[in-house]
Amino acid sequence: MEKNQQSFCNPNSQIQLLKIVLNYIVHLNFVIAISAGVLASGIANVLILENYLEYGLFSFFSTLSVYNGQRVVKTNSEIKSPWLKWVAERIKFLSALSIISGLIGVHFFIRLLNDVTSIIILPIGAAAIISLYYVVGIKGRNLRELPHLKIHSIAFTWTVIVVVFPILNEKLCNWQIFKFFIPAHYIYFVAVAIPFDIRDLKYDSPSQRTIPQVVGVRGAKMISIVLLILVCLVIGSIPSLSLLTPLFILAILTQIIFIAFSASKQDFYYSILIDGAIAMLGMSYLLR
Repeated sequence: MEKNQQSFCNPNSQIQLLKIVLNYIVHLNFVIAISAGVLASGIANVLILENYLEYGLFSFFSTLSVYNGQRVVKTNSEIKSPWLKWVAERIKFLSALSIISGLIGVHFFIRLLNDVTSIIILPIGAAAIISLYYVVGIKGRNLRELPHLKIHSIAFTWTVIVVVFPILNEKLCNWQIFKFFIPAHYIYFVAVAIPFDIRDLKYDSPSQRTIPQVVGVRGAKMISIVLLILVCLVIGSIPSLSLLTPLFILAILTQIIFIAFSASKQDFYYSILIDGAIAMLGMSYLLR
């Protein structure tokens, strides 16, 4: 008993335990799911929706389900990153997590859905189909393998689930929201997805024509940073929402710094720092 207590109190053992916990948090996509949930709650709060927390829970469980499900499917690919090798060793657990979180996500979707109309079902259905065919091949190729489509598939899906769904579901008819707020977040999701294309350079086929493949790593970083500055300008042009707070600017600056140093980093850099910084934007909306 004393040996076990001494072993647990050993700093090396504690560090090893922390690494294991962080591995599971990152590889099970909890960071990106939490960020999606916080951002969705924040956006619903900006839209003055009383059920903003439920929109966050819907986005959290949907993201957890889709990202883990996609990782499970991608374990069948010929080229496996260290992340996919980790997933392959725990494929039953991740499959169960994906199914359970998906069912919970559907539960919150049904709770939130005010009316079954084509204007809601069509974009949600499109996002679901894109999420599926992002990793499942059609005639041997999936969406992420088609030229130029990878980053826009991600941005479209995130925009629909996190931004467009609450707006359409609550029948909000504010022209500034449609003209500025939705496009600003699409641009934001494109900008934040670019460093992941930098990370995936060694795995992506040249035929995918991702932004880093076309303009190089330095050029891709510059595009991402310019897009984030553009987000600030667009959001600042919506005075009725008053979103350009110090915390909002800090969230954008933090992303810019992380993106500037994003080349040749490990998965932890992207999955904790860059993904986690999305939650900062959500917090700026919740605390405005």
